[in-house]
Amino acid sequence: MRLDLDRTPAGKSELAIDGELTLDLAETGPGAVRLQGDLRVDNLESRLVVRGDLRATGTAECDRCLAEFALGFDVPVELVVLRDAGEETEDGDTPVVHQRDGVLDLTETLREATVLAAPQVKVCREGCRGLCPHCGKDLNEGDCDCEDDDIDPRWEGLPD
Repeated sequence: MRLDLDRTPAGKSELAIDGELTLDLAETGPGAVRLQGDLRVDNLESRLVVRGDLRATGTAECDRCLAEFALGFDVPVELVVLRDAGEETEDGDTPVVHQRDGVLDLTETLREATVLAAPQVKVCREGCRGLCPHCGKDLNEGDCDCEDDDIDPRWEGLPD
């Protein structure tokens, strides 16, 4: 996942991205994702603007039922490369890299964008019922035999 500044043609071009990234997003994942897609590169006189949407796919653990499932999400990417010598800086929400020529490694920038785009709540499906809080049975596989007698006495006077 590199951008060759010396060989990028002037004007608009595309940069194909296809690779694995390690995210290390806790135990529930995804720990690693495959990042794929095309980024548009606008090569202007003194800067390059790299932007687009990539697709990340990996495996994660459902926050409700703890089952492992295939997780996919979109990753918006926007990066500005200034053709000056210097250090990497931030300009608002868009990372700005100062580099005159050579090959720019985009791995860390893409990893950061992927971590920010990863869903906070990972659910295997919209209607996931999760686990029974008493016996731990997966309620997606059927109801359990637990009694639902845990009524707070403060609510007993309300009608059903």
